[in-house]
Amino acid sequence: MSRFQKNTLLTFSLLAFVAYAPLYYSIRTAIQKETLPVTYESADSVSFFSLGDFEVKGKESDSKTMNLLSQLIDFEFQKVTGGVYLGKENSLSLAKKLRANFVFFGSLEWKEKGIEFTPKLKSIEQKSTYTGQLVFLPYEERGKFVSVIYNSLSHLLDETIRLHRLMKRTPEWKMPSTDEFLSESEFVRLSEYDSKLPLEEKNSLLKTLDFPSEYLQFIKISVSLEKRTEESLKEIWRSVGGNSNFSAYTRFYVAKNISEFYFAKKEFSKTIEYASAARKERELLKSVFHSDYADTISLLGKALVLDGKKEEAVYYLTSAKKLYETLGLFQDPSSIENSYFYGLLLYDLSQAELASYELSSIQGQLPKGFDSLYLDFNLAKVYYDLGRYDAALSLLQNQRKMIMKEGYANHDIALYSYNLYAASLYKSGKWSIAKSVWESFVQAKSIYGIEEKPYYRYVLFNLALLSKLRNNSEQMESYYKQYTRLSPYGQIVDLPTNDRFEIGKPIYPYTWDSLSPNSFTELEEKTIRSYTGRYLFNGQDEEIRARTYENRLEDTNLFLDDLLNTKAFLSKPMSSLRKTLFGDLKRFEKGNQIVFFDIGPALNHPEYPGVTSLAVAKHFSGMEVVLWELPGEVDLFLKKVKPELKDRLYAFPNIRILSADGVGEFQTVYSDPNNWILRNRPIPNLKGKTIIIRAANSIDIYEPYTKILPHFQNIGKELKANPVLYFFNRSILLKPAGSEKFILIGNQSIRGFHHNFQSLDRNGEPPYSILPFTVSEEVYL
Repeated sequence: MSRFQKNTLLTFSLLAFVAYAPLYYSIRTAIQKETLPVTYESADSVSFFSLGDFEVKGKESDSKTMNLLSQLIDFEFQKVTGGVYLGKENSLSLAKKLRANFVFFGSLEWKEKGIEFTPKLKSIEQKSTYTGQLVFLPYEERGKFVSVIYNSLSHLLDETIRLHRLMKRTPEWKMPSTDEFLSESEFVRLSEYDSKLPLEEKNSLLKTLDFPSEYLQFIKISVSLEKRTEESLKEIWRSVGGNSNFSAYTRFYVAKNISEFYFAKKEFSKTIEYASAARKERELLKSVFHSDYADTISLLGKALVLDGKKEEAVYYLTSAKKLYETLGLFQDPSSIENSYFYGLLLYDLSQAELASYELSSIQGQLPKGFDSLYLDFNLAKVYYDLGRYDAALSLLQNQRKMIMKEGYANHDIALYSYNLYAASLYKSGKWSIAKSVWESFVQAKSIYGIEEKPYYRYVLFNLALLSKLRNNSEQMESYYKQYTRLSPYGQIVDLPTNDRFEIGKPIYPYTWDSLSPNSFTELEEKTIRSYTGRYLFNGQDEEIRARTYENRLEDTNLFLDDLLNTKAFLSKPMSSLRKTLFGDLKRFEKGNQIVFFDIGPALNHPEYPGVTSLAVAKHFSGMEVVLWELPGEVDLFLKKVKPELKDRLYAFPNIRILSADGVGEFQTVYSDPNNWILRNRPIPNLKGKTIIIRAANSIDIYEPYTKILPHFQNIGKELKANPVLYFFNRSILLKPAGSEKFILIGNQSIRGFHHNFQSLDRNGEPPYSILPFTVSEEVYL
């Protein structure tokens, strides 16, 4: 272990000994265990450089030659010691681009008998570009080109450092030997390789290439790694691992790739095995003062944490952190992620103050999305445990704005945070508000399957504890019984005598599932899936498919009436929803500026054709009501339904009939005038309108989820500018204007949704329910 590592860890150990003895002993053990000497250079004494794009002089060029030269130079630079090669300039993170002292590049000019190369070096610090001596190579000697370019570039850097008295150590170049020169034919054949080719084409090409070349050997191994199957990776490692015929860099590259493969599969014990091998190979390469080495030991630390070996992880995450900082790469994405793990590890080891410092230092540096949202939750939890409740509330309020903007109100991280938000409110003296927030979770039970989630159990526990603290023993017993019924036996906690609420543990990166753009959260998807594909449309008789009855979907009208009635007394969530959908309510009197799509309105019913759509058209005379029905059902309506029943439908001037598949591509379906049956009535203009859609006992029960999700995504995309309210079976979903994502915000009662019998009974349920935390970033009470 180097003096740098020892000093760093001993300093940290002294702090740990004072603050937390078990952490001290874990670090001491790590120091004793890590005996292999590793030399770190000084960031001020070595050069950080990258490889830029080659320029072309003249009209002629050969892209294949340029690409191969770039790849070969990049491969040779990987072996440099005494300096830090960051990689190709066009593939670097911003932090690495800013860290580079020099950028190598050059110009190539194709002549009649060969190629001229002029080496160039851009000094970032001096804001100058230096040009070396032009070299010429005949076409028949192209195989030597990489050596010629490598030598000219390395000489240019050495001379620049010497002539300009830069306080930089000259890198130790691994000059390609003459044995590694390619013949002209080998160079030409190798230039046919392109990493962007499909895997099969690359394999076919590489099978035709069989000549001694370390680079050819390397790309064959690299392509083999692309198969990404466990068996293929094991076979590669059996061939490469410990084989001196392969360079240390190749062995490192293979081990690191395999460790990353297992890390992505969340097989952390195997990740540790291969990351340890990669670390040793990098040390044999004598190139540890490098981001690749920092990435490797960071990966090792992260895998140990996720494998439950947190005390062992301290050494690796600490070393990686210090190395990133020494390299000047503390803002690199890999360094930020290392700090994220390091901060959470400190928290788990009872170092909350240090954890808060570490986690707050990377705030705003993570990509927008779940990584950032989970960091907000974790940091807010640290603040909560430190008694900094105002800081926790402020952080969670800002997080909530992003949650609502991205449409993640029903995601696990939003609900974990909502529970923490309520606990922070209580600690700030707002117990009644906290109670209302927790009670909204209990209300959510009737809208989606939240009961199996840990945070739902925490909420029941917290409501029981709150009732106990407020001396309400009856409520306490009721909530605590629900909590114990839903909790695994080994996780049941007795109610404390103080206000120690259940929040849960920190949530580490890579322990949550990512979400595809504009798709549903897990809770939303399970709810939507529960309706879909329950019946086969073509397997039912006409009269069954067209089954409907009067007042079946009256709850829709009640819901819309409450939203559009200026005199209605609304809850704050409903008021917020009204504002999102309608803005200035005066424009929407009697349904004006609203287009209502009723998908599958039973137009073929022999007695009540389109009766539920008719109720909407009658109740809201200013609303344009579009009956969106399958072409086959429209044909049966035109041919079989009695004329007087058709006339009753036609009597409403705000009725339209759209003959098309309910899950068809919206813009194609809507814009085709041949799909509109009543030709004497204009197609509704959707610009600036509020859109309401209903699918009740139509596509919601006949189509599979694999068609329903793309349907929602297509509607969201085509109607992005419009606010959209969607009644899908019993669920109510919202898409705000400017967004493409639908959010599940509530549901309607069971009335009218009995597919096999007619009933107007709500079974004691209210006509509709709205989840308050889904319609506004503010907390409504």
